[in-house]
Amino acid sequence: WSEGRTRRLIVAAGLVDSLQATLGVSLSIEVQFTGGTLDGLRYEHPLTGASAPVVLGGDYITTESGTGLVHTAPGHGADDFLVGQKYGLEVAAPVDDAGNFTDEVGVESLVGANVLKDANEKVIEILQTNGALLLEKPYQHKYPYDWRSKKPVITRATPQWFASIDGLRQDVLAAMDQVNFIPTSYANRMRPMIIGRS
Repeated sequence: WSEGRTRRLIVAAGLVDSLQATLGVSLSIEVQFTGGTLDGLRYEHPLTGASAPVVLGGDYITTESGTGLVHTAPGHGADDFLVGQKYGLEVAAPVDDAGNFTDEVGVESLVGANVLKDANEKVIEILQTNGALLLEKPYQHKYPYDWRSKKPVITRATPQWFASIDGLRQDVLAAMDQVNFIPTSYANRMRPMIIGRS
């Protein structure tokens, strides 16, 4: 936040007071409107400079902290995916199997950065350079962890295919009779799944 610079911010009305306290500056409300007013507008992406659509999210956007605005990444979460489908957004997941940004991220200096390690610092640096960072502060975020490895899980959409076994069901069940399952209880678990699967 630079002294003497006029900035216009879009902030949820219920968060203006807390944002003033966080920034240590006085904010004045120039105009009020509903979030729906933003639907269909476009903004300049703070990392790439590309034009991007404003979309209306769901119940996961709250007025507990921040500005009431969040980014949407349809390739990296169920809620975001559903919003992306509603608005016809590309389901991009520019992260490889190792958790590193790929060329698809669209920012050369981020390619190869690991999303769980050095990517955050690089994103902050780019936002600062672009004059798009209002505030940097630690935030405790709920994040999924694998119950076995105790390591964080990166949610990302990947190409998948599914096969219907309707036409194969009897052949699969017959083939199971030719397999020596060890332990035999595995066959007992598998058979009802094959019978009930579409």
